Amino acid sequence: MKIANMLTRINFRDIGQIPLPDGRRFKPGLLYRSAVLQRLNQEDRNTIDNLGIRTVVDLRSIQEQERKPGKLPGQNRVSLPCNIDQRTRERLKPLLFRRNSNESIIAVMDNVYAEMVDLMMKPMAALIHLILNPNNLPMIIHCRAGKDRTGFAAAMIQRLMGAELKPVFDDYLRSNLFMKTQIRQGQWKLRLITAGLMPKGNLQAAFEVRREFLQTAFDYIDEKYKGVEGYFLAAGISKENIQELTTILTEPA
Repeated sequence: MKIANMLTRINFRDIGQIPLPDGRRFKPGLLYRSAVLQRLNQEDRNTIDNLGIRTVVDLRSIQEQERKPGKLPGQNRVSLPCNIDQRTRERLKPLLFRRNSNESIIAVMDNVYAEMVDLMMKPMAALIHLILNPNNLPMIIHCRAGKDRTGFAAAMIQRLMGAELKPVFDDYLRSNLFMKTQIRQGQWKLRLITAGLMPKGNLQAAFEVRREFLQTAFDYIDEKYKGVEGYFLAAGISKENIQELTTILTEPA
């Protein structure tokens, strides 16, 4: 199976590939993250088929799902929408064609991550309850590009299981390997359509992931909920649920 090849094509990887402290590790092959499952070649389809996926969780808004429904028949599909896409586009649109607006674009995305914390609370609680049923595993979690909503969800699960910040950030930033191709293709198309009016760096500022975005989310969580566990407790996930989740997702190294 060539999962590594799918990172740059659809931002696909195992959420549990990062280390854990205290002599434990994630069980491999239970939780995967991805961009929208639309542009799959036959090799991708074969790889996903061989993973035995039982559940596909879609974090996109209902409007996004209707525009581009997923293309993986057979799996249990669960919609847990986080409706942040429209407001993000509305804020970014006037900045994309403005010169010297990189810092403003980055500030918009930073604010998006702060807002996403509360917007993702219900989807995250529902996601945890899905994972607590082993019959739903293995599972793919995805949004549109697999970087913001999915990146947040993956990081929160990793942190809840005790992962240290550095490997969590490193895994989050791997989405830029996928986005590099998307940005390059998008810049070429948009500059062609707009006769070169869009400054080159604006699309990159809007669509790449940055450590400070995820840090903003964690800082907000620390301030409002006193940490990741406090966030999940506020979402209705009990300490017993968290212990059960730990048993399901991790094992002695």
